Amino acid sequence: MSLLSWNCRRLGNSGTILILRKITKEKCPNLVFLVETKSNKTRMETVRQALKFDGCFVVESVGLCGGIAILWKEEWQVRVINYTKWHISAMVMDKTDCIPWQFIGFYGHPETGKRNGSWELLKILKPEPRIPWVCAGDFNEILHQREKVGGQGRPYKQIEKFRQALEQCGIRDLTYSGQRYTWSNNRRGKGFTKERIDRAMANKEWLELFPFALCYVLAAVKSDHSPLIISILHNSGGGSRKQRIFRYEAAWDLREDSALVLEQAWKRNGMGGDLAESLREKLESCQKGLTRWVKSHNQDEKKNHSNLDQDQ
Repeated sequence: MSLLSWNCRRLGNSGTILILRKITKEKCPNLVFLVETKSNKTRMETVRQALKFDGCFVVESVGLCGGIAILWKEEWQVRVINYTKWHISAMVMDKTDCIPWQFIGFYGHPETGKRNGSWELLKILKPEPRIPWVCAGDFNEILHQREKVGGQGRPYKQIEKFRQALEQCGIRDLTYSGQRYTWSNNRRGKGFTKERIDRAMANKEWLELFPFALCYVLAAVKSDHSPLIISILHNSGGGSRKQRIFRYEAAWDLREDSALVLEQAWKRNGMGGDLAESLREKLESCQKGLTRWVKSHNQDEKKNHSNLDQDQ
């Protein structure tokens, strides 16, 4: 399971759609959050169909400014709670385990003078205590001076206000892999600047639910921002309880339909550039497919036994 967060810098370009389609095909995210789509609902519906996603919620751009959206696959139940032109908040639940958590896609104001309003909004959006939640997007701000190369340094107070907002929200960065910086102005020479302004953060309840979550920073293509892939592995026990271990039962080989379940699950995810990650996703898909199949098989058996008892 995974999420994709990307400031795509306009979806009107066919090249950007091709890149987005390539990423979603290789990484198979269950949910996608897009920033600066500069698109309306009609355009986003076309994008949804091109990416073969099942659901879509759009906050339209104002002219050619802004625009955010989330898209999701049918394996996840997604219910949008609230939104502004700077965020989309939704309750998410994997239909296989029925454990709900909250996702907030966030876009920090691009104007420095108005960014304090973004942090006030973030604090307002903080869910009730003990609700697992993860927040991802383009925050347009760094947490440390070392997250910026080139150009003038950020004022200390500006960074500190961002830090304070995250502390009050009780969220922290996920472990990340890949490129250190997520945005570049693509200039040459002394004017070159790069920063880490796109990130994924979560509270301790979400991290306990997904203790092996990782944020992969991909290469920036067709945008000056890097896409983020948030890979999550579920802790079946939930919270601090012991994680349930999945084991393949040899008896399943006796049923012909088990092979079909595995074949369909294996083909569901393609092999991308990162072979280790693609293999992990394929194995996870097989595990989920078999888990659903066993659950359905057990329910059918119980129903058959119940009918036999009634006949007797």
